[in-house]
Amino acid sequence: MWIRDVVHVVRDGQGEVEAPVGFLFDISGRKKTGQKLLELQRELERLSFEDGLTGVGNRRQFENALEREWQQARESRHPLPVAMIDIDHFKRYNDRYGHVAGENCLRRVGRLLDTATGRPRDFLGRFGGEEFVLVLPDTDADSALRVAESCGDAIAAEAIAHSASPVAGVPTVSMGVGPRIPDDNEPPLSFIAEVDRSLYLAKQRGRNRIVAGSHTG
Repeated sequence: MWIRDVVHVVRDGQGEVEAPVGFLFDISGRKKTGQKLLELQRELERLSFEDGLTGVGNRRQFENALEREWQQARESRHPLPVAMIDIDHFKRYNDRYGHVAGENCLRRVGRLLDTATGRPRDFLGRFGGEEFVLVLPDTDADSALRVAESCGDAIAAEAIAHSASPVAGVPTVSMGVGPRIPDDNEPPLSFIAEVDRSLYLAKQRGRNRIVAGSHTG
């Protein structure tokens, strides 16, 4: 691509403009470089919000998504359920099969959870370690439980071997689910702490189960 850049003009004896004098510059290479830099910037932005192992959202993207959906739910007075999901006895899985197999298991679980959610606004992220988190905007408590059950069923149906688990011969998950209509004075992370307590109860009661809080705001 060529672009003309007029740098000065030629004038006649009376000082009137007689003709412009310009130069042509080939900027196709410059434009290609700029486009490449833009693409790299977008890729870096995507990677900064993506968990490098599983490909789902990372903790940073989760916090951004939660803040955004929390504000919308507070304004609309619609419920905002969140589910915390923990793979049962994952340390035993790593000890039995090795960390490479453990990473592959995490990737497969992340893919299954992503498939089980489905709606464009639903958010799935890796909270840390073997723990995932779901944000389900505009979803009532019963629907959120059905989504959580679908997630557990999908993971069980994958039939990944886990002979070290005292719960089952395949990986299972414990889940805490909390519906909430946000309160004006409540920060979203305090709600997450409550959902995490529900997850702890699920693990305390034997794992491979869902514990739902009754928090409605």
